[in-house]
This record gives sequence, C-alpha cells and structure tokens, in this order.
Amino acid sequence: MNVTSSRRQSQKMCSQSRKTRAKRQKVVTPLPPLPDDMMMEILFRVPVRTLGQLKCVCKTWKTLISDPQFAKDHFRASTAYPNMAHQLLVSPINDRSKMVSYSVKSLFQKPSSPAKGHSFEIKKSCRILGSCNGLVCLYDVFQSHVTFWNPAIRSVSKTLPIGGNGFTCYGFGYDHVKHKFKLLIVFPSPLPVTKLFTLGATSICTMIENFPCHATRRAGKFLKGTLNWIARRGEDEKSGERLILSFDLVTEAYGEVLLPNRDYDEICNPSLDVLRGCLCVCFTDYKKGNWSVWLMKDYGVQLSWTMLSIISHVTFGMRKWMHTFEPLCISENGVLLVKTPTSKLALYNLVDDRIVNLKVRGRLGFDHTHIYHESLVSPQF
Repeated sequence: MNVTSSRRQSQKMCSQSRKTRAKRQKVVTPLPPLPDDMMMEILFRVPVRTLGQLKCVCKTWKTLISDPQFAKDHFRASTAYPNMAHQLLVSPINDRSKMVSYSVKSLFQKPSSPAKGHSFEIKKSCRILGSCNGLVCLYDVFQSHVTFWNPAIRSVSKTLPIGGNGFTCYGFGYDHVKHKFKLLIVFPSPLPVTKLFTLGATSICTMIENFPCHATRRAGKFLKGTLNWIARRGEDEKSGERLILSFDLVTEAYGEVLLPNRDYDEICNPSLDVLRGCLCVCFTDYKKGNWSVWLMKDYGVQLSWTMLSIISHVTFGMRKWMHTFEPLCISENGVLLVKTPTSKLALYNLVDDRIVNLKVRGRLGFDHTHIYHESLVSPQF
C-alpha cells in the first residue's frame, strides 16, 4: 500500500468517525422539559426519604420540596397507597433508649430479611401517645411534657408542658377545617379534668367537658377527624353497655359509635385499632379461646361492621387466658401484621392461618409498636 492510498483510507476512517459521533450526538439530544403539573404528579409518588435526597439536585427542587403546601399535597396523594408510606415504629424491650422504624411494605414482601430499619435515639422515659399525618406525639413521663416528632425528616418540635402527674386517656389528631393539630388529655385527680391543646406557634389549652362515659382503653385512635376510645356507658368502667366513644376534633363534641351486634364475653375488654382506613375492633372470647376481628366499613354505621376473621388462641400457641393480640396493619391480599401475645411481631395469613415470625431487631419482644404514615409535614408549628 503506497502513501497516497494510506492517506485516503485514513481520511475515509476519520469521516466515518465524524459521522458516528454526529449520530451519537443526535441520540443524546436532551428531551424537552416536562410540564410543571406532570413533574408534580411524579414527585407526589416519590417516597419521603428519597425526596429528602432530591433536595440536593437543584435549588428549584429544594424550594419546592420544602414548601409546606407541597408537604400537604404529597401526604394527601400518598394516602391512596397507604402501605407504601406506612412505617412500623418499635421500641425493643431490651433497649428502650432506641426506636427503630421499618418499612411496612418491606415487612410484607420480605419477612425473613426485611429492609434495614432506621434507628433513633430517644429518652427511656418517652412514650408514644399517637401519630397523625406523619407526626408522632411523644410524652416524657418524668418531665410531663410532649414533643412532636417527624422520624422521616428527623425533625422535632419544641417541648410543650402539659402539667399533671399522669393521665387516664389521651388522643392526638388533626382538625381539617382549622388546619390544626390537636391533643386531648384526661387528668384523673383530684377531680377529672379534660384539656384540649390546639397546637401552633402559640399553643392554646382549653378545658372541655369531661367524658360522658368511662373509657376502658387509654389510647384514642384517630380516624376521619375523630378520636375514638372503647368505653362503657355505666357508672364505672366495669359495668354498662360497651361502645365506642368518639370526639370530633372539628366540632369539639362527643358522640357514640355502636359496636357489632354480637354476644359478648363479659370478661373481655375489646381493643380498638385502625385497619384499611376503618375502625377495627378485636374481641377476646375466653370461653371459646379465640379472637374475632371486625372492621367498620362505613364510619358510624353499626350495620357496616364486617367480621374480618376468627383466630384461635391455639394458632399462636397460646393458652386460653393469654389474650393480648394487636392487629397493626393489613396487606391487600389479606395478610395481617400483628403484635403477638408474646410481644413479638408476625405476619398472619387470614386465608390459610399461616404464621411467619418477622426477623427484626428485638429478640425479647417490643414494648411499643406503632404504625405511622411517612410525610414531609414539619413539627415546627
């Protein structure tokens, strides 16, 4: 091959190389920007912790994701897929100075090897009073004050003194009309006093009417703008008809919700929870040795109570009088996440009675177990 032909071939190769580069450049031409409304819809579906990382992408995204209105809109959108945003907050019995948060989705999908939990240092004297819109209400037993904590964004409010030396009942929820979080506390002595704290830059405490009947469970469950307790209509908590006492956070008035129409074991004290956005009551029948789990499909309508399952004590290897059973969450395909009578965590399949014990931190079991919904909502009122 002479010099001339070699030069021609080299020029041909260079020309082909330039064409190839040109084609590649055409392939990587930037796509046109997405419309703002489409971008918002995408971000509404992004998990809270990922959004925290996306704040670093650019100043525009940081401003958007930090906007309180975006936090409200993101929370509202995430409620359409609750188990995606649900977190299980636990405090191991052998280490009360820590709380660990686990993804409920991960627990359902990989019970033997769920995603690693997020660990938080807390005071041993702190107790969970409830959660709402992503905020967890913590009570310090020794200091008699509460704080409001968002584990997802690792933000804590200033302390709020509530006074008193303990209390009998409590509930934490949200007034969707005034857009205010509210905390209800019942103090027992020397005479019963009920206080309602309306939270904000300057929190307001008002004295309200005492409970019209006797609550038999301390924790009020928040649902659809109301706080709810298992109660008795009689003169004390050991007699009278059982019912659900409700408190409307908007009207600040009490109401009653009737329990399922069934035969009761008088010894039993039903437990109250929230599953699938419905009130859930779990009855213990000591005579038959089982738990019956009911859901109220239409809040406040007695006829809408539907039995979800009857679960034998024997299924969990329990004796007749071992009765503590707490449904925490339920998957779309009918698997219950429960706190067992031995304070462990397990998945119970409602179809085939199969039990899978969860491999999570807490060898001796858990003191506190609480489901909360992740959000960007700030506790800095």
